[in-house]
Amino acid sequence: MKYKNAFERNNAISVFLMGALPAVAGSTISVMLACFMVWAVISLAFRRFEFHLTHGDRLIAWTFTAFVVLVFATALIGENVEQIPSHTLWLLPFLSVWVVIPRLRATPDIDYLHVFAVGAAVGAVGALMLGLVQVVGFDQRAEGGAGNAAVFGIISLCLAAIAGLNLDDPRRNYRILAVAGIVAGLLAVILSLTRGVALVAIGVLVVLVIYAPRRRLTNATRAAWLGLALAVAAALYGAADLIADRLLLTVEELSDVVSGENSANIGERLRLWIAGWSAIGESPLWGHGIQNRMTKVSELLLRDGLPIKHYSHAHNAFITFAIDGGIIVLGAVIAVLVMPVFVAWHAPRDAYHRKRFFLALQISLIFGLCGLTQIMFKHDIMDAFYIFSSILVAASIAHGRPRDSRETPAPPEA
Repeated sequence: MKYKNAFERNNAISVFLMGALPAVAGSTISVMLACFMVWAVISLAFRRFEFHLTHGDRLIAWTFTAFVVLVFATALIGENVEQIPSHTLWLLPFLSVWVVIPRLRATPDIDYLHVFAVGAAVGAVGALMLGLVQVVGFDQRAEGGAGNAAVFGIISLCLAAIAGLNLDDPRRNYRILAVAGIVAGLLAVILSLTRGVALVAIGVLVVLVIYAPRRRLTNATRAAWLGLALAVAAALYGAADLIADRLLLTVEELSDVVSGENSANIGERLRLWIAGWSAIGESPLWGHGIQNRMTKVSELLLRDGLPIKHYSHAHNAFITFAIDGGIIVLGAVIAVLVMPVFVAWHAPRDAYHRKRFFLALQISLIFGLCGLTQIMFKHDIMDAFYIFSSILVAASIAHGRPRDSRETPAPPEA
């Protein structure tokens, strides 16, 4: 696609990189989102583009803002208020929606969903290659550039889902790239050996099957399908020992839990959940404050006499946020997950409606379901990826206003 100016080209490159980099370059995307936010504020101050938000944009922006405010407000009710700044700084990127959406709206001719899907497919292939190096070369769980196998698995699953959005592209090369992205992302999930994410991947596959236009899938060349099959076989063969060990460990842990004994992973999660529920019961409305989260959980873990490990969260995002801010913050985090889907569904039925809705649905489902056993927010990579995906959902909806020289002036190079 040819771009009219540097402003339009920079927006397209930004969207592509936010899809391509999260699994291989990790925190780079959180730095990028911070830069987008700061530069957008500066650009708005110099009137380089118009500050314009639609009703749907504002729904997402106010929902994210309410989440930030409620986490901070419930923290003020708890003890150790001097610790609040260090425990709430991560919330600032959620406010970026107010300024980054208008920046992307300043270039309405870009098909952001297509560009994001292409970036995700490239990123998924890169994630698989890096994961294979770590598994085969270093005999470790794949964690890519995320520095954490679970985060790598979740992001790789998101990339697979987003890559699948181009399965309906009329151009065969983009459909083949979409298939490659799906396969690579799902294999990267397997290489991460994150069991909770692997289970969610089954649901993602079901959604992709529903989304995929079957009349076009068969048009991919036999050579492409054969190459993908060989890649799958090679990846599984290279990781066979680690996968077998993980399966054996799972069986052993389940056996220990059933017999009433503790285990390093599944048993510890159950301990955290039980302690978390107890903490919620002590302050169900406004919680204990995010700064007191694990201190409170650790106090309750002392009751069973087992060793206490140092965790940053309760390995269930909904229990974790309910500990932080009770029902108030729990409702807010659920709204953050639901609102992009709501906005996408109620958007005008334009040519991108189906693709936009499935983007919002897949990302929200992956974050929500993976959050039942893993981290969800308060991790820079996870936060940045979810926020930017929500921004794209909003920015891809046409604002429906007439385009003339006053409404959409040609932006300067930026």
